[in-house]
Amino acid sequence: MPESEVTYNSFLIKFLIAPKYRIARHVLLILFFTFVAFNMPYLICAGFLDEVDDVIWCVSLILLFSYLGGIYLHMYVLLPGLLLKNRYVLYIITVSLLISVMIVVSFGSDYWLNLYSGQEPGYYSFFYKNRILAVEIVSNFFLYGLLIAGTSITILLRHWIGLYKRKNELEKLNLKTELELLKDQINPEFLFNMLDEAGKRTFDNPAQASMVLMELSRLLRYQLYDGKREKVLLISEISFIERFLELAKTRHANLSFSVTKEGGVSRKLVPPLLFIPFAIHYVKLSSSGNLQLDVHFCFRAGEGELHFSCICFAPGMPGGQMENCEDLEGVNQRLDLLFKNSYKLEVVDDGGICKTNLCIRL
Repeated sequence: MPESEVTYNSFLIKFLIAPKYRIARHVLLILFFTFVAFNMPYLICAGFLDEVDDVIWCVSLILLFSYLGGIYLHMYVLLPGLLLKNRYVLYIITVSLLISVMIVVSFGSDYWLNLYSGQEPGYYSFFYKNRILAVEIVSNFFLYGLLIAGTSITILLRHWIGLYKRKNELEKLNLKTELELLKDQINPEFLFNMLDEAGKRTFDNPAQASMVLMELSRLLRYQLYDGKREKVLLISEISFIERFLELAKTRHANLSFSVTKEGGVSRKLVPPLLFIPFAIHYVKLSSSGNLQLDVHFCFRAGEGELHFSCICFAPGMPGGQMENCEDLEGVNQRLDLLFKNSYKLEVVDDGGICKTNLCIRL
């Protein structure tokens, strides 16, 4: 591809979506419809301009407000509120009504000019004797539809580029997650501690040492294989967390937990390893002091929604444990890329009680 063509295409895309060209885009749009709105009445009244006097200016302004009002209503209300939210049927009906109103204003202005002047409709009038009114209405309906679609290209292009960027960022994040899976989820410190615990119990309690190693191997197998999938069953994710916490309890006697499952958790699909950072955080808290930690996890699967809540009771624990926590740094970023505006995360840290609520629309 020639260099000049690449430069031209790059500038065109920048002109259509870059914020710094917003005023220029609106000025060109207004100038275009001003020309159309003022040109049309003059063509209609070309043979009898003296008879319409200043009325033609009023008609031109009415047409201009009709065009700009319809275009901007579509760009900033109907397009983002209906089309981009996948409400296609309501969008088609609403846009059809909008175009119909614009046609009524356009044809009404034409009819009023001819009636006011007392002249027969001219060649450029919609009511010219050799024209078929039904054909004129249908053709203008499609013409206004093309104008509305053309003026909306900026918003649609910006939306498409945003989706493309989000997809690329998500792919990069997934690749990074796969490469650093062991480090970021079940960190080496936990692995070494559990292996050390198994080693200590090899002679005095071989059965428990064997159990620790078996559970540890299951965790690693899930992380290495299921963790690379795009989606996993929610029940598998919950089982992974339960095994992790059960294994942590063998080393930290001050940690107790419960996991509640409600709704169709066995049928829901979620991104893998999405909730484990919360469990890791509380395991680290249990190892950082002699505080008794009682952690309650709750998963509730509804129709098109997933609710996750976590409450940690730790009397005597200082506040601020959930703020700037390195275990939870990537949670918000991953939720943004996976669900964008379709989730709500709330974290409350009152010292002795830490609460986490996460609602995801699936």
